[in-house]
Amino acid sequence: MTILPLRSDKRFRRYSDFQVDVEQMKTEAHKLLWNPDTKKYATQISLQTDGTDNWEAGTGSQPGVNESIWDQLHPNLAGTWWEEFFASTPLKLFRSRLMVIHPRTCYSLHSDLTPRIHIALDTHPQARFIFTNPAAVVHIPDDGYAWWIDTRHEHTALNGSLKPRIHFVACLDNTDPN
Repeated sequence: MTILPLRSDKRFRRYSDFQVDVEQMKTEAHKLLWNPDTKKYATQISLQTDGTDNWEAGTGSQPGVNESIWDQLHPNLAGTWWEEFFASTPLKLFRSRLMVIHPRTCYSLHSDLTPRIHIALDTHPQARFIFTNPAAVVHIPDDGYAWWIDTRHEHTALNGSLKPRIHFVACLDNTDPN
């Protein structure tokens, strides 16, 4: 398996016009994800729901469910930085989540129904996407840019570091990265 530079793989595109203040987004994400009782980060929370106040709406595998139903800002985020963020995004996003891969863990191999937008918040050189065909191992930097990733191809993500890997992840209607 080879590690490809991002620009050489059509499954990965950085949006030059979609950049966030990554430090602010990281601060806001940590507020939502950190559980002071357990002293751990949640694995996943929904920023967009189907109108309910369920933080787990749209998390995990949901076979047979149209992901676009999770297109409303979580009610508890009204009037916050997150509301401003969603109002300013240049893309129509749905099923937006904060996703954490805990240290020394990975996801199962899978393919998604739509491409995803990823904004890396906390990452490490040991946090990688792995695609099976064609084989590729890619690290998304925490540079504040939104990255279009064609996750319709079989892949996994792993965190081989000793710190959590945290990404903002959202689905897109449009399958064209441009």
